[in-house]
Amino acid sequence: MKNIFKNKSINQVTKITIISTAIITIFITLMLFLTTYNEHKEELVELEQNYIKSQKKLIRDETQRALRYIIHKHKTADKNSDLKVLQDEIVETIEHMRDIRNGSGYIFIYTFEGINIADPILKHNAGKNLIDFTDPNGKLVIKELIDISKQDSGGFVTYVWNKPITNVLTNKISYASSYRPWNWMIGSGVYLDDIENVIKNKKEQYLQKILKYIIQISIFAFILFLSSIIVSRYFTHLISKDIQRIQDTLRNVSASYNTIDIDSLTFKEFKQIALNINLMINELRELNTKLEDKVDSRTIKLKKSEKFALKLFKDQDKFIKNAIHEINTPLSIIITNIDLFKLKVEDNRYLSKIEAGSKIIHNIYNDLAYLVKKDRIEYPKEQINFSQFLSARIDFFDEIASGNHIEINHEIEENVYIDFNETQLQRICDNSLSNAIKYSYQDTCVNIVLKIKKNTIVLSIENSGDDIKNTDKLFKRFYREDEARGGFGLGLNIIKEICGDNDVDIKVTSKDRVTKFVYSFGLEKNENITT
Repeated sequence: MKNIFKNKSINQVTKITIISTAIITIFITLMLFLTTYNEHKEELVELEQNYIKSQKKLIRDETQRALRYIIHKHKTADKNSDLKVLQDEIVETIEHMRDIRNGSGYIFIYTFEGINIADPILKHNAGKNLIDFTDPNGKLVIKELIDISKQDSGGFVTYVWNKPITNVLTNKISYASSYRPWNWMIGSGVYLDDIENVIKNKKEQYLQKILKYIIQISIFAFILFLSSIIVSRYFTHLISKDIQRIQDTLRNVSASYNTIDIDSLTFKEFKQIALNINLMINELRELNTKLEDKVDSRTIKLKKSEKFALKLFKDQDKFIKNAIHEINTPLSIIITNIDLFKLKVEDNRYLSKIEAGSKIIHNIYNDLAYLVKKDRIEYPKEQINFSQFLSARIDFFDEIASGNHIEINHEIEENVYIDFNETQLQRICDNSLSNAIKYSYQDTCVNIVLKIKKNTIVLSIENSGDDIKNTDKLFKRFYREDEARGGFGLGLNIIKEICGDNDVDIKVTSKDRVTKFVYSFGLEKNENITT
């Protein structure tokens, strides 16, 4: 809920509130409609059940009344009288027992064999055997009525029958009971289309009720929304007015230091805020007066400090340049004399260590020299035989690797050419090789591969050593994974800057004591020249 109103204006919050009220009102209205609809459905089901129940009672009573009449006439008749005459008299009386104008509620009589004895509506069926008669659903109507009439209390059968008055097939329910002395089935039925008309009328009443309900709810909702809008707009106006006064004061506080007129505000909360703001403005006025004097004093001191810092920076820069220059001369002499001395004497392990150490110093010197010059000079690109260049750098570091009991294995594709600056390419190769050797376990190998793969020159350098814990921090200046190994933490930062300037992709993986650096040089402007 808090995030909904975050960074919202008062007008936006008011709109959200009105929309929420509308959604809640609609939801409640829908729930009321749904409840009313379900109640209406239940009412219709109950109405239908009650109607069928009442009709069942009616036809059962009529049938039982006719059966009692037959029993009475049979028992009170003269024993010497003709039975056929008695039965015909009974049938004629029963056929006139009920008003049959609506074609419903009459008494019909069949023998157990299915012969029609009495039917005041369908008189042409008299004397016919209808035991095999079926309704449109295939139900043996007369047979089922005869069968169920033989039960002790009779029973009901539902089927489809042609309604004589309308000449339309209609659902009908009949009750049948038997008079066993004569093997008669006596029954009475009623058509169920009346309940359909009742339900239809109920539905129409329900629709009128719902329509009226919708109109009432709509009027209520409209009045509610209108009232909400008027009230919210009124309070929004008052709140906005108070906020605007506070904003105007704060906007001009630095120029005028005018305070807020608390009596002009409407709400108590804003008055409390304004009181605190007025206290702050008074304190700022006093503080500003004192600060102006302090600023003037500090400005003079800062100008002096700026001049001193600028002079210190120039002196430091000059010192670094001179120091690098002074290091270069003796370092070059050492490396040159080592090479000359090696020509005269056989391999000497002490001399090899001196040579390895001097080459490490030479690599650090090249890093420092590059850092001093990189922002002052341009590094133009030229076409370089990358294969020969990389081989030469591996030879340069071979003595350092041997001194650390590390072997360098390389797989270099021949005649791989690249457009790159030689100084920058050397910094990438030298610092990568130096780090691989420095952080490798003794008696392991550094594996170097250079090849062209899918229009890309790929250089990979792999060594065995402790896993790098923070690969994300690896290329930050002065960052060192292992403080005990020494170094300035500059080499990888230099590589990162050069690769970024030349669109070279770097990927570093370090897992299971194997670390691998992969450099991908694009071939958009490079050519692979083979002989």
